[in-house]
Amino acid sequence: MTRKGEPASQTFPPGVARSPHKSRSQRIKESEVALYGWNACLRAFERRPKDLLRLYFSKERAPKLAAAKAWCRENKLPYRLLENADLEKAAGTVHHEGVVMVLRPLKLLSVHDMIRGTWPDKPWWLALDQVSNPHNVGAVLRSCAFFGATGMLLSREGDQAQFGPSAARMAEGGLETTPVYECGNLPSALRDLRSKKVFVLGLDSRAKTSLYDLKITFPCAVVLGNEREGLSAQVKSRCDQVARIPGTADMESLNVSVAAGVVLAEMARQRRGSPRGQMA
Repeated sequence: MTRKGEPASQTFPPGVARSPHKSRSQRIKESEVALYGWNACLRAFERRPKDLLRLYFSKERAPKLAAAKAWCRENKLPYRLLENADLEKAAGTVHHEGVVMVLRPLKLLSVHDMIRGTWPDKPWWLALDQVSNPHNVGAVLRSCAFFGATGMLLSREGDQAQFGPSAARMAEGGLETTPVYECGNLPSALRDLRSKKVFVLGLDSRAKTSLYDLKITFPCAVVLGNEREGLSAQVKSRCDQVARIPGTADMESLNVSVAAGVVLAEMARQRRGSPRGQMA
């Protein structure tokens, strides 16, 4: 085990410049991220152990982290058992679930590189339009991973929540298995996808067409808006079709992460050509 006063790692990943105009704290912030949450941390270590920089854990979690501790010993990385109050400080939240891994950040991919690249058979993506709650963003990615979506699209503009530690915890490891693509402007990215014969489906609670009456064609990208305004006018104009999830008159709409699960399940069913009510 390392001593409490051991200095923090100074490792900088490729692409992060050691700018003389940035403070040490700014450089560290760009070169590492404190990931927390049991499933999120375990999946990150399983997929990219070389990105691990430091490990903190509770007494209760210690026996189940034997592999991670052994990796730290072999690679001379700091690891330490902490009391709950110190774990909360390391994570910046009470929702750490007994483990914090300080990692090199996982760089998000470019939508435009993805559009120009090679696609798998019948690719399908889910895009978010100004969804501001990072918990919802993480929960949506978890559903994408569960149903096997090709990836998730996020813009860097407006009120769109980005993928930080809280979203990663809610994704329960989905960030390690499902690519997240970012773009500067979502309507432009959807336009480029349509130019590649991708069917763009928008989900709108006020649409006349039911999701279950729609024949979805692939490749496909489905877009969900935020819970207040729904899809923006610009994004809606890029959709080939808008549809709603039918429900009762007692509730106008679903939470965006729940809606994502519903539409992803239907897309997965149609992609596999399964009868309604059957996923495989």
